[in-house]
Amino acid sequence: MPLDADLMAILLDAADGLRLVEKKRMFGFEALWGDGRIFALVWQGRISLRVPDPAAAAELAGLPGAAALTIVEGKTPQSGQRWINVPESFHDDPHELRRWVGRAYDLALLQPLPSRRKRRTRRA
Repeated sequence: MPLDADLMAILLDAADGLRLVEKKRMFGFEALWGDGRIFALVWQGRISLRVPDPAAAAELAGLPGAAALTIVEGKTPQSGQRWINVPESFHDDPHELRRWVGRAYDLALLQPLPSRRKRRTRRA
């Protein structure tokens, strides 16, 4: 299983040239955000892309070696999230990975920005 740091380097190469991309660490994994919207992450030796369009998600999930992201064994994220682990063959196919990273990025930019949580103030 490749190291997550190695996979993040591969993912960053695939995202090279996309505007407003930043890498953030959250909940024990690293993710890529495009203009404030998450679109890719590396977790437990896999690259996962958020593909909110049902047709595109089905296309990616239908590729050999692709699978829905599971955080807890046997449980997948809410259906609206549509996180897909890309086939491991993409690790050695920069063209195909770049194509799908670009699609995930473009789809992310079509989504609304996540709402900011208001901080609760403590009463004295």
